[in-house]
Amino acid sequence: SIVPSSSGKLVLRFRGVLNDLMHGLYRSTYTALDGRELTIATTQFEPTDARRAFPCFDEPALKATFKLKVTLVEDQTRPGLKAYSNTPIVNEYTVTEPLVGRRNANGSEVRVVKKTYEFDVTPKMSTYLVALIVAELDGISTTPADGATAGVTTTVYTVPGKSEQGRFCLDVASKCLELYATLFGVNYPLSKSDLVAVPDFAAGAMENWGLVTYREAKILVLEGSTSESMKRGIARTVCHELAHQWHGNLVTPDFWTQLWLKEGVARYLEFVGIDNIFPEWNAWEEFTQGVYGLAQNLDAMISSHPVEVEVKSADEIGEIFDNISYAKGASVIRMISSYVGFSTFLKGIRQYLEKHKYGNTVSVDFWQALQDVSGKPVVKIALPWTLQVGYPLVILPEDGKELSCPRYLAGGPGSDHGTDDSAAWPIPVTAIVQDEDDVQGPWLINGPNGDESSALLAKIAEWTASGKWFKLNAKQEAFFRVSYTSKQWERLSSSMSPSGQLSATDRLGLISDSFAAGRAGYTSIVDSLALVKDFGEHDISEYAVWQELSENLAALATLYRSETFFPKLQQFFRRIYSKQMRAIGWDEKPGDDQRTGTLRSTIIGMMGVAGDETVCSEALTRFKAYVENPEANAIPGDLRTAIFRTALRADEEYVFTTLRRIYEESSDPGVQRSSLMVMGRVKDAGRHADMLDYTLYSGSVRFQDIAFALNGLATTTDEGGRKCWQNFKDDFDNLAARFRAGHVLWGAIVGLTSRGLKTLEEADEAEEFFADPAHPASAGQRRLEQGLEGVRTNAARLARDRDAVSTFLETAILS
Repeated sequence: SIVPSSSGKLVLRFRGVLNDLMHGLYRSTYTALDGRELTIATTQFEPTDARRAFPCFDEPALKATFKLKVTLVEDQTRPGLKAYSNTPIVNEYTVTEPLVGRRNANGSEVRVVKKTYEFDVTPKMSTYLVALIVAELDGISTTPADGATAGVTTTVYTVPGKSEQGRFCLDVASKCLELYATLFGVNYPLSKSDLVAVPDFAAGAMENWGLVTYREAKILVLEGSTSESMKRGIARTVCHELAHQWHGNLVTPDFWTQLWLKEGVARYLEFVGIDNIFPEWNAWEEFTQGVYGLAQNLDAMISSHPVEVEVKSADEIGEIFDNISYAKGASVIRMISSYVGFSTFLKGIRQYLEKHKYGNTVSVDFWQALQDVSGKPVVKIALPWTLQVGYPLVILPEDGKELSCPRYLAGGPGSDHGTDDSAAWPIPVTAIVQDEDDVQGPWLINGPNGDESSALLAKIAEWTASGKWFKLNAKQEAFFRVSYTSKQWERLSSSMSPSGQLSATDRLGLISDSFAAGRAGYTSIVDSLALVKDFGEHDISEYAVWQELSENLAALATLYRSETFFPKLQQFFRRIYSKQMRAIGWDEKPGDDQRTGTLRSTIIGMMGVAGDETVCSEALTRFKAYVENPEANAIPGDLRTAIFRTALRADEEYVFTTLRRIYEESSDPGVQRSSLMVMGRVKDAGRHADMLDYTLYSGSVRFQDIAFALNGLATTTDEGGRKCWQNFKDDFDNLAARFRAGHVLWGAIVGLTSRGLKTLEEADEAEEFFADPAHPASAGQRRLEQGLEGVRTNAARLARDRDAVSTFLETAILS
């Protein structure tokens, strides 16, 4: 019998499967230097797949220490095969044993050599952080002699022959680990920090304590080929996963309901990391354009969910690994950090980590730490942002009498049927005012200790009376949108010059707010087009601003691509981009900064969308030269996707056929990714069908990369979207059997195939299909809801704005 409060040892014997699902303990393959196809074993346990590998209490709050002992049967053809885990090897030994039931031809025993690796005990941690890899790997390492991480060895591991491609990552990782240990005031608790490039990997990376795993494309840099944007992505991913070594590993959310508490925090801290390591990168511009904006677009949907959402099943857990948990979570943290001050924020982080290390927390624990050090009502301000879905639109009244702050919805006013219209958010509002040096505010609307709307309106009346423009939400640090009066938009249009008072972040914020209000029908989309029609005359081009502009205009191109006035929209685009194209050119110039190449790519891409024959022809010429001699006529990594895609517009048959050969022959993840993405953009019906088959059924495309091609196949043309949906519907049972067990991939397939539809009738058909119990969306349910809401929202926008946009373009291209 078991005596209460006593301890004992439970010994379990079990067998498992080395699966091909990219979850649990799974196999990954790669082509070795000698041409052999080799298999490695690796793990991905988050969120609920440690149980696939070994019996365990597989929940984040049930922490334990782990001591692994791994025995391998030695393979003479793979002498470098070795085991790797979270902690260092403390003992290894070899034994020779008879193979039971097997004898040689002469009757002697068949004997096998077994090598055993014993690993040091781990810190107290959750099951999803346990990691094991069995492979032959090359590594490069560094060990600082001093500082907060003195003696901690950082190693980047790759399959043989690729280790030198990990130099950039190694440099970032070692600097970031030191930075975080210093900022957080808590030492990194392990003696090693390994980063491993895995050939097959479902997500981008996984923060296993001491043995972080990555997709190859998220860790390897091939000089001369990897784009600047990919290098930034790699640096961000490295900093993100290392932030988890404290936020997620040392202190862990109590349950997956609080997923944001590690993912939102790490997404915010990755920008703290790259801003310190690469101050020239203007990291917070990128955050605003790429993270904050992404979160706002997703959270504007009725199908969105609160940052902190109750989950009851593995499918539901998988669904919330999305940009609400990550990007909105990070945006809310940035807002609170700005509100209390960054130095105070760090002080709160230190207190939080020290108090809860090796334990578990809920959201209020995090906010309480910041409240304790700041003396501000952080808990009451922050919790509504994580517990309520959506965010507010601050509408400035034409009569100046009363602010309104309804939830901003992508479907616009009146689209909130069945949603909670009583939601209110405490909103810290700041302002930049014409000719004023200092940021004004903050005024706290719906604050826990009172509403300061009246004081804000009084200041607005004062600025308006003096004829000044003002821009609310300085640096886009708080999570809301603004709808200005028509008079203020007129004044703000004069502030859009890059040589003016507003920063790039604030100008991209104005573009974002204007197009968001126009798309949703709070204002006219024509007003947004009028705001940017003279952008092409600016002498200075900043990447973040032009990227925001381009994403909004490209969305309109997708919406109106089948309309009779689409050629006029293309002409409008050429008016905006032609001067910038001439100025920036095709080739790198002295004085180009780190973002010029990415900006050049954006402008070439938009000139392709605009149907500029000269640009499309030049892209094809450069593509052919590259194919003829890739070394002599190399395409810079920043331009590769733009040139491939723009060349495809000029000669689809030749470029598509050639890209398939490039994809199959290249070992460069960046080249493979660009090729897949662009092949998915084919418009010809025959090639579309060929590419859909190649992507889903040929076995030539790794599971992890299917979404790159499928995104283009589903969204490039209206007919292509319908074909993808029809194929999904006709082959549902087969596709579900192959992909549904991999939560991330299945959700992407469901979401993309539904998102490519165009009409209300098609959206109703898809909804009816998945309502049938024989066709469950499973882990793709949330992506399905988001996709169909997007289809219906776009259909309503098309009907509402078609005539107004057509009329505007008639006059705009003549002015």
